[in-house]
Amino acid sequence: MKKHTPRYKKHLLALAIGSACLSLNLQAAQNSEQETKPASEKKKLLDLERIVVTGSGGRGQTKLESSVSITTLDAEQLAREAPLGTADLLETVPGFWVEDSGGETNNNVAPRGLRGGEGFRYIGVEEDGLPVVYDGVWVDFYQRQDITIEHMEAVRGGTSGLLTTNGPAALVNFITRKPDSVEEATIRLTTADYGLYRSEFFYGTPISENWKMSVGGFYRRSDGVRDTEFTADHGGQLRLNLVREFDKGQLTLSAKHLNDHTTFFVPIPLQDQKNPEGIAGVDPQHGTLIGNGQRLLNYLQEDGSYKTRDLKDGQHTKFTTLGYNLDWELNDRWLLNTAGRYSSFENDMYILLNFDNSTLVNANDRLGQQDVLSMLDQFAADGAVAAKYQYVDTGEILNDVTNLNGNGLVTTSYPLYSRYDAEQFVNKLNFTYEGDRHTLTMGWLFAYVDANSLPVDKWESQFLTEVKDNARLLDIVALDDNQQVVGQLTDNGSTGYAPGWGQATAFGTSTSHSLFINEQFQATDSLRIDGGIRIEWLELDSTASATQFAVPVDDAFDANGNDVDNNLANNYVDTPSNNYLSKTRDETETAWTIGFNYKFSDSVSMFGRYADAFEMPRLMSYGQNIHAGIDADFNDSVNLTFSEFGGRYSGDTLGASVTLFRTKFNDLVERNFTGSNGEVANQTIDTVTDGIEFEAVWQAHENIQLDLTGVLQDPKMEGFTGAFKHWEGKQVKRTPKIQLRLTPTYYFDDGDVYLTVHHLGERYSDGENKFELPAYTTVDMGVNYRFNDSAAVHLKATNLTDELGLTEGNPRAINDVQAGFDYYYARPILGRTISASLTLNF
Repeated sequence: MKKHTPRYKKHLLALAIGSACLSLNLQAAQNSEQETKPASEKKKLLDLERIVVTGSGGRGQTKLESSVSITTLDAEQLAREAPLGTADLLETVPGFWVEDSGGETNNNVAPRGLRGGEGFRYIGVEEDGLPVVYDGVWVDFYQRQDITIEHMEAVRGGTSGLLTTNGPAALVNFITRKPDSVEEATIRLTTADYGLYRSEFFYGTPISENWKMSVGGFYRRSDGVRDTEFTADHGGQLRLNLVREFDKGQLTLSAKHLNDHTTFFVPIPLQDQKNPEGIAGVDPQHGTLIGNGQRLLNYLQEDGSYKTRDLKDGQHTKFTTLGYNLDWELNDRWLLNTAGRYSSFENDMYILLNFDNSTLVNANDRLGQQDVLSMLDQFAADGAVAAKYQYVDTGEILNDVTNLNGNGLVTTSYPLYSRYDAEQFVNKLNFTYEGDRHTLTMGWLFAYVDANSLPVDKWESQFLTEVKDNARLLDIVALDDNQQVVGQLTDNGSTGYAPGWGQATAFGTSTSHSLFINEQFQATDSLRIDGGIRIEWLELDSTASATQFAVPVDDAFDANGNDVDNNLANNYVDTPSNNYLSKTRDETETAWTIGFNYKFSDSVSMFGRYADAFEMPRLMSYGQNIHAGIDADFNDSVNLTFSEFGGRYSGDTLGASVTLFRTKFNDLVERNFTGSNGEVANQTIDTVTDGIEFEAVWQAHENIQLDLTGVLQDPKMEGFTGAFKHWEGKQVKRTPKIQLRLTPTYYFDDGDVYLTVHHLGERYSDGENKFELPAYTTVDMGVNYRFNDSAAVHLKATNLTDELGLTEGNPRAINDVQAGFDYYYARPILGRTISASLTLNF
């Protein structure tokens, strides 16, 4: 099996040497020793005295005083994580189950027992208090991490469904770095052993007596943690802030532009479902079937021409925002906050997927399948006597495929194209009254989306390939006695351009108005009670077309109906239909919550909350359902309820937060299982999860600190009937019962060294709980070293032991049948990587 070897070790060494030389130069210029802070001043406990603005009314409270479960990460903690993407970063939040093995974007995050594989669904992701995407579509394409993010706050349950849209289960708020009253700048340069080069910068300065400005962003190029043979990820982001200070408030004007490409890593072939391991020809830690052999694929059009797509373009995102935020003290009691943001979304997603495990086929057996035998019969008059494989790129005929690539397998890839082109405007207006004993916040939240193209799936072909890292395309051809090709089953690897799955298109608008009110009442010096309600009115209007299946290609047949080129794959295409259907819908939903915080002392508090929240129907769902014809509709709204009770402690050497919770997901449609007659049988069920979340920081010694976070939970499915009654009480698929994350850190005068040990319990890839995804443990290691106040270096190794853990099985397995295969598709976590970054402050 091919082993992964670092491709850019020399660059890591060069960065380390350059850092050391820069350090010596800076120290010589200063001509004095830098005073170092005592180690005890560098360490933080749980930061329970931090004022939080997310999930609360008014000017916020400290974490200790809050009545919601909240996790915060400051700039230093964000830098230590050095996340690959937004999903990777959220792995630090207790109760969040993260599937981040897809690469930088298009990953999955599931809070508090909700099933995996739903993207960021049920999580409201905000930047500076405003939703990034109203209904959560592909949010991690648009929310990227760099040094212009000052800190992050994440609320689980609680008020998340009250103070934002479509975030009933959690609210994550990224708060950007604003310019200070003095000129300052930060530059960060990062490289890694998988061909990563990344630069980030931030510059802030006063520009007049009352105005300040900042600019920052990132640019990076990367070959990808899995070797794709081309530059998988390339692009960057630029952000600008202008801040105007007034005697009674502050105005911030902001702009951001992102233009970036990312590659999506799909499941790869493995063997041994109980103890997963790779197969010959495919490196499970760093390999992928994607490569130059499938980079440029041609798609037949109705007029007989071909359209070429480049896999290097991958997931191409263009995202532009213009926004404002005004805080104003109307008088001693009343505060005004208003904020708005215009966003332009343009995202082309082009990826190669796998499907059912049965598509991993013995190469010789594939030549005996009925479509191949029918091909030989059809071309018998032309002398066809045998079917064989032929490499598309070289034309080489493969005479013996028994041990092809050491595994003897072939498979099929399924290209998927989807486009999102939309404009969005969100606006929030809050009025807050601060009395002696209570704080009242009331406001209006507006979101309008106008989509020229909604992200509904387009399936344009299927392609036959070998099974190996960077697989090549294969044709199946008919040969005569002279080994000459007399007919083809496939066309440049394509088994057909009419796969029969859909070429739907859709566009439309959504308009949302929310009114909310939240009251915080200081009943006693120790007890605060709060509660609130939000009512949302949503209007959806969508138009969509279905598919014309198997449309004959121009000039594919002669006047007598004969195939003109003896190629069976290039005669028909699926095309979008010219018939459009429209649907409108009005929806009204109500979320409410009540909670309390009781503060026993300056170091101990307890809190509790009940919340009833919802997710609205999604605009794109009508286009996804369009193949139901006149019966197509938007998806229904969903309801979630949360109960929680917790406590917090902040001491000199220990900080801790513990939360008991129950999450109930009502009316979940469970689709992926087989009915008694062999068809897919949908059922509407509930999921119930009881669990405990915890965060703790222990300063075991002046120089030693231990951080522990995790969740223990029991996620169950309920409400199955009939033939599937025996599924009652099964574990929610792809959702673990246990997650633990332990980080011991040793501090020294000029930096720290740390380990992060992450343990994930077993899960099940299927609803019937037949295909277990085994538990696994990963280890990360890092070193931070400060040369002086101006320069620091961070070295980090992720997945140090090269653990082979599975984040998901095969989510596209037909009818949820995954267990029992000798070879199967699953998506492992990313293999070991080593990175180094240099940060300079001016």
